[in-house]
Formats: sequence, structure tokens, C-alpha cells
Amino acid sequence: METSIVMKKAYSKYALAAGIFLLAVTIVQLFSAFVLTDILPERITESSAFSFLNIIIPEYFIGFPILFLLVSKMEKNPPEKKKFGFGRSVVSFLMCAGAMGIGMIVGTLLNLALTVPFGVDAADTNALANLMQGSDPFWRILTVGILAPVMEEIIFRKFLIDRTVKYGEWVAIFTSSLMFGLFHGNFSQFFYATLLGGIFAYVYIRTGRIWITILFHMLINLSTSVVTVTLLGNADFDKFAEMQEMSQRIMANPNDAALQNEYVQLLGEAGSVLALYAWFTVLGILAIVGVITWIIVLAKKHIHIYRTEAQVDKGMKYAWKNHGMVVFLVATFVVFVINYLVMIIPAMK
Repeated sequence: METSIVMKKAYSKYALAAGIFLLAVTIVQLFSAFVLTDILPERITESSAFSFLNIIIPEYFIGFPILFLLVSKMEKNPPEKKKFGFGRSVVSFLMCAGAMGIGMIVGTLLNLALTVPFGVDAADTNALANLMQGSDPFWRILTVGILAPVMEEIIFRKFLIDRTVKYGEWVAIFTSSLMFGLFHGNFSQFFYATLLGGIFAYVYIRTGRIWITILFHMLINLSTSVVTVTLLGNADFDKFAEMQEMSQRIMANPNDAALQNEYVQLLGEAGSVLALYAWFTVLGILAIVGVITWIIVLAKKHIHIYRTEAQVDKGMKYAWKNHGMVVFLVATFVVFVINYLVMIIPAMK
């Protein structure tokens, strides 16, 4: 059988499994949202545990076993295990920071453009961020900081690349990247997830060690969805505004000792906002350094995509023009539509 046909079947089978996985997860989550919320007491359905279990159970205990059963018998050719080195790890992580910065800006702008004109409040356009806000730290760390990185790296890097990379590194990286981005089901995450997926795929192919990309993924998720959300939740913006107003009074009365003592006390109470701004500054600097790192790496051509023994010329069409990929694209389209309708319909009433 021609290698191109074998390649097409491999990508089709994996994409079909991923599409079924996504549809199964969506169906269970919709059942939970529209049926269980009417049956169970409100104190349960309004809890952090219920919200996060509605992610954990459908994805990891229903969807993942289905996907595993569908792809477990596919031929595997894992990348050769190689050392990556501390320097390359730092460069890769900085590139991740740059990808996050650019991707979040583009995604946020597009997300706002698709929702705000329909009456959706700008603060309500990011469903994941809203879920994170005020949630129990235990569930937030467990779900977003630990489980998601492990499972997503296994699904979109380990399983996918092991079964497809022999047909060409570039096609495997691109497919892993785009499928990962589409899997998130919204534009606020799509762009940075796609860029990060490409970096993770490249690192896994170069190292053959999935724990490295899992670690990168965990660090990113913990820094954004856990640390940032925690700092936002603790920030007392009223105290900060009061502190700013008092600073102006001190400038007008520099010798007022009582006012200065009151300002010092207020500064401690408003420190949560200062910590948040300091954290945003760190993330901003990392993003800028990351973009510069991208420019340097691309200019010096440090990214090497090698030809494999079984590589198929014009392999992109075999990877994406097949029945399984159509199912996956339809499944992701359905998820995108549902996620935006859930925001838009209530706002239009």
C-alpha cells in the first residue's frame, strides 16, 4: 500500500477518534448543564466542585477512555529520546511566553468583536476566566494546573505524534498545533493554544520526552489560570483608589505625619493590587522577551524540521483531506457555536 494512503488513514483514524472524544464530552457536559442543574440542589450545582467535575468527568473518565480505545491499536513510532539541555529549555519557555502574549491579544480582540456587538458584557466574554474567578483553589489547581496539562499533552502530543510523525515532522507539528487550538472551542484561547501547541509538538519531536512539554504546560497554566486568577481575586481596587487619592493629599501636605502614617497603613491594605500589577509587569516583560526570542530564533534559523524516511510529499492534504478530519472539524465547529451562543443568547433577551 502506498505510504500516502497509509498516512491518510492514520490521520483520519486519529482525527475521527478526537472528534468522537470531543462530541462525547460535549454531550455529557450539556446533559449536566441542562438536566442535572434542574435535578440537583442549587447548593451543589453552584459550587466550584460541580463546575470542575463537569470538566474532569466528561473529559478524563468518559472521553479519554473512548479515544484511547480507538487509537490504541494504531502503529506507533515515537520520536527518539534525546537530551534537550537547559539552554534550549529556557529559550523554548521564553518562546512560549511570547506566543501567549501575542495569542492572548489577538484572541481577546476577536472574542470581543464576536460578542460585545450582541450585548455581551466585556467581562463575560471569557467563560474560562469567569469559571476561575472565585473558584476553590483546590479544584482550580487540580483541573487546570495538573490534569489538563497531563491529559492534553498525552492526547495532542504523545498519542498523535507517535502515530504520525514518521510521515513528516512539519505536518505532525502543524496538525498537533491546530487540533490543540481548535479543541479549546473559543477564540480567546484558540490563538495562543495553537502557537503553544506548535512549540510543544516541536519540543516533543526533538526530545521524545513528553514530561518536558507537560512541565511547560503546567507552568503556563499555573501562572495564568491559577496565580493570575488568585491575585485578581485578592485585589482590593477600592483600597487602591483610596490610596491614590491619599497620595495626592500627602503631596499637598508633605509635613502631615498623621496623614503619612495613615497612608502607610493603607499601603499595606492595598498591597494586593500592587502585587497584581507587579505580576502583570513580569508577564508583560516575559512576553516581550519571548517575542524578541522568536525573532532571533527565526532569523538565525535555529528551528530545524528534518525529513523522515517515510515522509510523504505534499503530506498536508493527506493529513487534512479525509473523513476523520471532517468529523473533528465539525465537532470543533459545534463546540465553538455552542460556546458563543451560550454567551450571546442570554445577552440578547
